[in-house]
Amino acid sequence: MSDITDMALLPAGMQDGLPPHAAQEADASARLVSHFDTWGYGRVKPPLMEFEENLLNGTGQAVAAQAFRLQDPVSQRMLAVRPDMTLQVARIARSRLANSPRPLRLAYSGQVVRVKGSQLRPERQFGQVGVELIGA
Repeated sequence: MSDITDMALLPAGMQDGLPPHAAQEADASARLVSHFDTWGYGRVKPPLMEFEENLLNGTGQAVAAQAFRLQDPVSQRMLAVRPDMTLQVARIARSRLANSPRPLRLAYSGQVVRVKGSQLRPERQFGQVGVELIGA
């Protein structure tokens, strides 16, 4: 293989977003979140990764096997890359927005990464867009 071919190789289940697909995906995500806004859903933006014990404890145990983990060189604590954003939105609601009136309407969009794809969805990185109605 040539050097250029070697540089283009990606891990299984990962791919570059190329035109026009990348633009279509970004547009679809923006339109969905804009539509959610008209229904009173405020946008939140969880971090790509957070401390493992925060993300993967409790209900997060259900997705723990799907999370990439790495050590934070600053804190020396283990981090997990989000395999799903729903758990993060729940954390935001119960911590940062704990005193906000209910019901909370929260919308989100972003990339998630999983250790392994499934037969129905072999890709390991993909966009997730959604809403959560909390305390209805």
